[in-house]
Amino acid sequence: MKYIKNNISKLAIIFIAILSSCDYHSTNQDPTRPGGDNVELVAIVPAMQTQTHRNIGAVLGRYAGILTQQWEGVDAQQLAYTSYIIGENDTNNPWDFGLYTGAMRDADDIIERATNRDAPNTRGLAKIYMAINLGLATNAWGDVPYSEAFEGEENLSPKYDDQEELYGVLQTLLSEAITDLNAEDPAGIQGDLIGGSNQQWISAAHALKARFYIQQTSVNPNAAQMALDELDMATNGNAEQLDFFFENTQNGGHPLALFGFQRPNTMVVAEYFADVMMGDPRMPLYMTESEGGTFLYFDAADPNLFWSKLDSPSPVISYAEVKFIEAEALERTGGDGSEALEEAIMANMNYLGVTTANANEYISSIGDASIETIINEKYKALYGQSPMQVWNGYRRTGFPNLTPNPDGENGNNPSGIIPRRLLYPISERQSNPDAYEAAIQAQGGHLLDDDIWVFPRN
Repeated sequence: MKYIKNNISKLAIIFIAILSSCDYHSTNQDPTRPGGDNVELVAIVPAMQTQTHRNIGAVLGRYAGILTQQWEGVDAQQLAYTSYIIGENDTNNPWDFGLYTGAMRDADDIIERATNRDAPNTRGLAKIYMAINLGLATNAWGDVPYSEAFEGEENLSPKYDDQEELYGVLQTLLSEAITDLNAEDPAGIQGDLIGGSNQQWISAAHALKARFYIQQTSVNPNAAQMALDELDMATNGNAEQLDFFFENTQNGGHPLALFGFQRPNTMVVAEYFADVMMGDPRMPLYMTESEGGTFLYFDAADPNLFWSKLDSPSPVISYAEVKFIEAEALERTGGDGSEALEEAIMANMNYLGVTTANANEYISSIGDASIETIINEKYKALYGQSPMQVWNGYRRTGFPNLTPNPDGENGNNPSGIIPRRLLYPISERQSNPDAYEAAIQAQGGHLLDDDIWVFPRN
């Protein structure tokens, strides 16, 4: 796997010269980031958190949101993505720089340093963030490197771990994080930009465990009950929810806002999503109508657009998502998810600033809970905050009932269906070919319409 590019920019060369005392010889060490044994945890944790929340909302989020018809492209690459033209070259940056030399590399570094320095609370935080990023990676690609991914020059060709095994790894990481966060640690959690308490992070870890269990309902008959078991200890209210807030600048702002500034109107709200939001009190918080009748997700002059302001938040996992998981899990285990569904919608609307009266009026119109109703409402509520979870819900359940783009048939998507996965990046085919080919063979192909283990078509 190529974790460090051979072409180093002039800026990176200057940076190396300034920090010549640091060791930059590891192939798993990004030369633009701090290194060396003496670097403090407080210097690495913020980078891990910031990159993770960018991973959630940047290019992987745009792919997921476009594929599930919350957004659509009207120009440039986004127009191609809307027609399911997403190739090996498109996935290089999120894989290489967002994940494997970005947030996951930092998380692994923090775990090692925190272990050596007897800092269990900070190690627990890093394990939560490793789980979030590994979850994004395996949701997008299926089998991905993990067990050998961070060995640097000792292993330049890491294997791809089986997705079923990775779902076990996700649960182990989060269980270990809970143990670490419960441990005595005079220094506490170091460098946390969110500033959550240990208990908030423990509750978030349980919520994430429930997320990864509910994703397995097509392949594990006990998944819904296992999710319910975790929810007893999960995030319990909007006030307990952990939010990462981006800077109110065009350098450090929210990825959706930055994309709006940098690529104005190349991506807009999809017609399908605008239609389903008609009459919903959240609609003016999600989109604004242009003079031509197109709905825009971004308008720098509109302060009401909740998810596309520079300083918009990025939840670690929202309380609304926790309640949607509960509603679905109850329905799948013979219970009634109606109350949890109503609480999920109310939590989302309260968080966005919808009045209680308007929220109640909307909730009274949705009827009793069913899997379809729950996933359709989750589709609306998770807009802007967690696009990958929206795509996961669609691939797992078939809801909402989306119609594939009629122009979506191409060489990488021969069936023309809404894509089921992303292609591995070309950097892997070139620099880690044996492991790359083994992963393709293990998963039965390398096309956008090939299923991954956790989301088989029914």
